[in-house]
Amino acid sequence: MMRQQPRSLTVAMALLGLLVAVGAVTVALTALLRDTLILNWAEGHRSAREILETRGLDYLKSDEPIVIPQFFPVAAVLFVVLAMLIAVLVVFLRDSHNWARVSLTVLVVMIAVATIGGIRIDPPAVFVAISYLALALDIGLLVALWHRDTNTYMRGVEEAPAAL
Repeated sequence: MMRQQPRSLTVAMALLGLLVAVGAVTVALTALLRDTLILNWAEGHRSAREILETRGLDYLKSDEPIVIPQFFPVAAVLFVVLAMLIAVLVVFLRDSHNWARVSLTVLVVMIAVATIGGIRIDPPAVFVAISYLALALDIGLLVALWHRDTNTYMRGVEEAPAAL
């Protein structure tokens, strides 16, 4: 007998999908706006800022040693790992495993904390806008995951009589 999923759980899974999509857009923008990110990063690092001010972005293509962070590889790997983890946890969430809901909650809270940390370093405006969108999705997702109907759905498996 298959139980009907509550609307709150359907909304939670849709919001998870949107959160993953926002992550994909962020990774794509990280690749497209590489120079802007590097210039923005350099403003907080005096030695890098001085080099970039005197030589411009052409310096990035030279062979002289300067440690410039590579944002795209980090963002891409983090995105793939989180997207795959979310995909696996959604399978268990759909099957009423409460531990998957708790794991997704912890994951979403960690993503929110990292997003807030990212906003605090004053990134380009497009990343700030995407960050606020992601935070709104995080809040909606947490509400849907812990909605009364989702709680009832999760308890349904735990209260089922054991098979003899």
